Amino acid sequence: MKLTKTPFLSLLLLGSITLGAQEEATKSVKYRRSSLHLMMIEDAVMPNANVIKNTFIKSKLPDKYNDHSLPTRSFIADKYKLTAEEKAATGAKADSKGKSMMKGMAKGVASSATGGLIDTTNTKDLPLVIEKYLNTNNVAKDMVAKWYNRDSKGAFDSKLIIERGEYDASAIDKNVANASSRGSSALSDAADELIGNTFVVVTRFNYISKKEVYEAAQAALNAAKSTGLVKAPTIPLTPEMQAIKDAAIKKATEGYIVQSTSYLFQLNWTPEVEATFNQFMYTEKDQIKDNQEIKFDPKKKFAFDTTKIFTFKYIGDGKALAQVPMSLKKKRSEEELIAIATRNASEASIAKLQRDYEVFKTKTPLYSGNPITAKIGMKEGIEAGDKFEVLEQNQDPKTGKLIYKKVGKIKVMEGMVWDNTEKLDDEVVENTPALDKDGKPLPPKPILDRTTFKGGSKFYSGLLIRQVK
Repeated sequence: MKLTKTPFLSLLLLGSITLGAQEEATKSVKYRRSSLHLMMIEDAVMPNANVIKNTFIKSKLPDKYNDHSLPTRSFIADKYKLTAEEKAATGAKADSKGKSMMKGMAKGVASSATGGLIDTTNTKDLPLVIEKYLNTNNVAKDMVAKWYNRDSKGAFDSKLIIERGEYDASAIDKNVANASSRGSSALSDAADELIGNTFVVVTRFNYISKKEVYEAAQAALNAAKSTGLVKAPTIPLTPEMQAIKDAAIKKATEGYIVQSTSYLFQLNWTPEVEATFNQFMYTEKDQIKDNQEIKFDPKKKFAFDTTKIFTFKYIGDGKALAQVPMSLKKKRSEEELIAIATRNASEASIAKLQRDYEVFKTKTPLYSGNPITAKIGMKEGIEAGDKFEVLEQNQDPKTGKLIYKKVGKIKVMEGMVWDNTEKLDDEVVENTPALDKDGKPLPPKPILDRTTFKGGSKFYSGLLIRQVK
């Protein structure tokens, strides 16, 4: 079988391009991204709950995914509690009523103002609760309807699949894709890859004040001391030493820590589900296409309206922590700080899911080949030493089927990871130069706008990279 390289990539081999042109060229690399719908679990008793919700809903979706958002972006988990029968059917066990003495003590010292300083909420059933919400509200079916651009009368088309399947201008021949034969191999392959990589990520936030973390820890320590279980020597402090201690505690306890737990679900788009949809549910509006009359079929509309075949499968969860730096020249409101923490925590948990689950890993175009760079960084959880495989997009000219050919491996260089996390324009930057072993100042670190890798000289802008373990 003869394979052809993506034309855009071949053009890049013909010569060098300017930095500005390189930026535009890298942006123009089209490839089949996974599609994503982000949701959050509401918690009305959490401080600043409205700030959290509004920030989450307005936050920009990661650009490595297609935006497949539905109108509803949040829900209240308590409305979808599992019944005893549902727990039994899924093998979930009822919560144990027994509490250890230490857990009871920890709960007692947790402040109600922290949004859950010590998180005592039962979360082991949350994946099942989320799945109940998704099924009750037909979210999977709505995701399929969005893929096929279903209109108010129930008619479908393939425009969105064609648009997102075009990893270059000739990836899916429009004349073929728009023909009455929906089962063309190019369109079928695109639908299989694109729809099969549709995900919902549901995030639960738990906000913690650093100050209250410290105060709760101190309260727990004092409680333990009062029982005689812990004995600690008392060291008298001079006023100067006490002032230094107080200043250190104040600095260490400024700001917020946010824990985000994100639950990953993938749309069940199996060959059987796809075949059933195509045969019994797909119907287009009345039209003349390729000299053939196409009639809308109300029976197929009814079949789609009443079906329960569309579901999700649970992949796993990822936890992440984010905090807001308080070393600012300008005083920020609590709402502003919590908004920043919300965005950082959400991005961190998605990055964790990408690292942990193969099916959710994203592809990223190389920005340049010499040096090897890409526009990803700390926001995506990238660290020095992380390994990536380099992929070249190949295409069967007869079917349009995409094949990702591995052409090498690269590794993130030490000290060359781009810090692309959200920053405040008035955040204080430490200007104290680093010193070498002889006490001499080291050269200042470069200001990065991309991450640099090592691994060879044969790569070029536009190749795709994907993280590996």
